[in-house]
Amino acid sequence: MSVRRRWLIVWILACLPLLGWWLYGLFDVDEGFYGAVVAEMNRRGEWITPFYNGKPWFEKPILLYWLAKPCMALFGDMVGPRLPSVLTTFGAYGSIAWFAKRRGDDRIAQLSVLMLAGCLLVVGTGRMMMTDLPLLLCLTAAMATFWESLVGKRSTRLWTAAWLGLGVLAKGPVALILFVLIAGWTYWREKSLRPAFAGYWAPGTLILAIVIGAWYGPAYMVNGQMFVQKFLVEQNIGRFTGGDAAHTLGGIQSLILYVPILLLGMLPWSLFVWRAWPRRGSAEVAGADSASLKRYLATWASVIFLFFTISGAKLPHYVLPVIPPLAMLVAMDAMERSANPKKWFVSAGATCVVLFLVANGVFLWWYGASGQKEVHSIARYVRERGGAVAMYQMGRRQKELGTGKLKLQETSLPSVLMVLDKDALDTDDLGEIMRSAPIWVITREDRITGKDVAEASRAGHTITEVKPPDGDDHYRLYFLK
Repeated sequence: MSVRRRWLIVWILACLPLLGWWLYGLFDVDEGFYGAVVAEMNRRGEWITPFYNGKPWFEKPILLYWLAKPCMALFGDMVGPRLPSVLTTFGAYGSIAWFAKRRGDDRIAQLSVLMLAGCLLVVGTGRMMMTDLPLLLCLTAAMATFWESLVGKRSTRLWTAAWLGLGVLAKGPVALILFVLIAGWTYWREKSLRPAFAGYWAPGTLILAIVIGAWYGPAYMVNGQMFVQKFLVEQNIGRFTGGDAAHTLGGIQSLILYVPILLLGMLPWSLFVWRAWPRRGSAEVAGADSASLKRYLATWASVIFLFFTISGAKLPHYVLPVIPPLAMLVAMDAMERSANPKKWFVSAGATCVVLFLVANGVFLWWYGASGQKEVHSIARYVRERGGAVAMYQMGRRQKELGTGKLKLQETSLPSVLMVLDKDALDTDDLGEIMRSAPIWVITREDRITGKDVAEASRAGHTITEVKPPDGDDHYRLYFLK
C-alpha cells in the first residue's frame, strides 16, 4: 500500500469518532453558556465583550467565541456550536502528525494520530463546545514547534510564540505558565540543547504580545476594571487557588483525580504508557536523538499533569493536553519494540470505529434521557411564535433520581437562550413575570401550582398551559397574559 493511501485511511479513521456531533443539541451547563454567549454576540454584532442574557460574561477568553460566531451564523445551532471544537481537535491531530513525522517516520506519525483519535477523553470532549479543544491545538502546536526550534530551524520559535498567544486567547495565561515550566525543565535536563535556546526570543515576545493584545487590549479599554476583576482575578487566579467552589475538590481525591481519568480516558493506550516511559540508559537502546525526544514528551506530559493536579480547580477535561505527548510516546515505543507493527494499526483503527458507534449512541441517548431534547423542542416552538420569554424556577435545586440513584444539581439551562436566540427573564419570582405579561413561561414540572394560578388570577392575569410537540415530560410551557 502506498504511503499516500495509508495516510488517507488513517485520516478517515481518525476523523470518524467525532462525526455525528450535529445529531444532538448542546448540553448544560458549560456548553449551554458558550452557545448562548455566541448567539447573543451575533445578535449584537459584538466581537470584544462576551454577553450572556444581556450582561457582560467574562468566564472565558475570546477565541472559542471568535471561532464559533461565523460557524453558528452559517450553519445554525445544531452544526455550528461544536464545529470549532471538532476542527481544532482535527488540528491537534495534524500537529502531532507533523511533529511525529519530522522526528520519526510516517508509521510513527500515523500510529500517533490513530492512538490520539482513539482516546475516550479526546472523543468525548472533542464532540462538545468547549474551550479546552482550542487550547489542546494551541499547546500541542506550541510544544511541537518549540522542540523543532531546538533541534531544527530556530526560527520555528516564532510559530511557538504565535501558538502560545492563541493559547492565551483560548483559556487564559495557563498556556504561558505551562510553556515556561516545560521549557525550563527541558533547559535544565538537556544540557546539550542549551545553546539552541538562544535566539528569536525578542521577536517571539513581540508576536506573543500582539496576538494576546488583539483581545486583551480592547477588552480592557471597553470594560476597564470589571474585565480585570471578573476575568483575570476571579477566573484565572481564583480558579487555580481553589476559589471556584463548584470546580474544587478536597482531600486525597483531589490529588489522585487525574490518575483514573487518564487511565480510563486513554484506554487501551494508557496500559502501555509505563512501558514507553523513558528511563536512565535509554539513549544506548534507542539512540541519543530518540531518547532526548522521549524525555521531552515525558516532560511535556508530566508538567501538565502535575500542574492540574496541584491546581485548586479541577474538571476531568482539564488534563486533556497530557494525551498528545503520551500518544506519541506510546506510538514510538510500539514501533521500536514490535515485530508486527500491523497489529497496532489494526487495533488503533478498530478502536476509532468502536468509539464512533459508542459516542453517537451515548450522546444521542443522553440528549433524550436528560431532558435536553425536550426543552430545546419547547424553545423552538416558542421561537417560532415570537414574544417575550421567562425561565421560571429553573436552577439550583437538588433532584433525586430515585432510590439508590444519583442526585443532580438542576441548572438554569443556558442552552435554551441559544435556541430561543433572544434574552429571557430568568427569575424565581412569579410577580416579576406578571409585570412582564404577556409572556411565555418555560419551567420544570410542578413549579407552577394551583396557588400560583390563583395568585395570577387575583392580579388580573391568566396562566394557560400549552402542549408543544415533545413536551410534557420534564418541562412545562405556559402562556401568561
